[in-house]
Amino acid sequence: MKVARLGNKIVGTLVKDRMQYPGRLVADTFSLIARCGILLTLYWYVYQLEGGTVNGTTYAFVAWSMFFYFAFSTFRLRGISNLIMQDVKSGNVEVLFSKPVSYLGYRTWWQIGTGMYSFLVASLLGTAVMVLVIGLPPTMTTAMFLPTFVLVFLGASILTLIVYTIVGLLAFWIEDIAPVFGVVDKSVMILGGSYLPVALFPNFLYKIALYSPFGASQFVTHTVYESWQTDWYALIGIQVFWILLLGVVVVTMFAGAKKKVSINGG
Repeated sequence: MKVARLGNKIVGTLVKDRMQYPGRLVADTFSLIARCGILLTLYWYVYQLEGGTVNGTTYAFVAWSMFFYFAFSTFRLRGISNLIMQDVKSGNVEVLFSKPVSYLGYRTWWQIGTGMYSFLVASLLGTAVMVLVIGLPPTMTTAMFLPTFVLVFLGASILTLIVYTIVGLLAFWIEDIAPVFGVVDKSVMILGGSYLPVALFPNFLYKIALYSPFGASQFVTHTVYESWQTDWYALIGIQVFWILLLGVVVVTMFAGAKKKVSINGG
C-alpha cells in the first residue's frame, strides 16, 4: 500500500506538472508525427507499387504495427537508464538510498510519471488520426483484442523498465553507460519493428525478435497481426519469463550496488 501511495503521488504530481508546461508534449507529438508519418507514407508507396500486399500482409496491418511502436516510445520508459546514471555521477544516489523508500521503486514511478501525459495525449490523437485515415484492420475489432492488448502493454512496460534499469545499474561499475545503452536501444528498435515491421522480418530475425527480451519488450507491435489471435498467450508467456529472469538480475545487481555505495561512500 505504501508503494502504491508513493507511486500515485509521484505520477499525479508529474502529470500535473507536464500539463502546466506542455513543451515535452509538443516535442513528443511532433516526433510521433514526423518519424512515424514519414515511414507510413514511405510504406504506403511501397505497398502501392507491390499491388497492395507484401509478404502476405496488407498495408493496414503494417501501419498500425509501426504506429504502436512509435506511440509506445513516447512513454519514454527507456529514460530510467539515464536517471540512474545521473544519480550515480552526481552522488545523489547516496542521499536517495538513505530515504525510507525503495530507490528503484521511486525511480520507476518517476519515469512513468514523466512520460505518462505525453504518451496518453499523443497516443489518443494518433489513434484518432489512424482510424480516420487508414481505418481498423479486422483483427482490431475482435472481442479479444483489447484485453490481450492491455495485458501485453503492461508486460511490455514492465519489461522495458527492467531492461533499461539493468543498463542504468551498470553505472555503479562503469559510470558512463552510453555505449551499452546505445547497443541495447538499437537492438530494441530493430527487433521491436520500428523501421522494418515484424511482419516483414526474415525468419531468423523474427525468431530473435520473438525470443529475446529486446523484441519481447515491444510485443505491442504484434497485436495487430492475424497470428496474434492464436499466439497471444505464448507471447505473453515469453514476456513473463523475461520479466521474472531479468527481475532477478535487477535484484542481484541492486544488492551489489548498495554494497558498493556502502564501501565507497561510507
